[in-house]
Amino acid sequence: METGIKNDTGALRKLLWLDTFMGASVGLAGLLLYRKAALFLGFSEIFVLIVSAVTLLYAGMACYLALRSPIPRGPLRVLVRGNWLWAGVSVVLIVLYFNEATVFGKIFLVLQVLVVGGLGYAEGKALKKSTASV
Repeated sequence: METGIKNDTGALRKLLWLDTFMGASVGLAGLLLYRKAALFLGFSEIFVLIVSAVTLLYAGMACYLALRSPIPRGPLRVLVRGNWLWAGVSVVLIVLYFNEATVFGKIFLVLQVLVVGGLGYAEGKALKKSTASV
């Protein structure tokens, strides 16, 4: 049976709260303001809605993990892999949508890769460190 991360120093939990806050902010803003966001970023409304919904789902998972004590390894592993998958999808989105995006849309896509990939890396490193200490 897989155990949770017990000797968490708080750094992982802070990362999860950061993931929650950023994902929820972007996701909710996109869902509530998708028409304006689509014009501002140079994307279709459906594109903004899909990216916003996926981002909000990730935020929900990060929030679930941040609230758990101990933080369960299995769901954390799912979040880390999901972050890496979404970072990869975001690279593909850059290639597909770069020409039609406004300057702000291009910045958004690049930042999405960097932020989601960075969170995946940092959360994965914390997971690996916790697994090594068991």
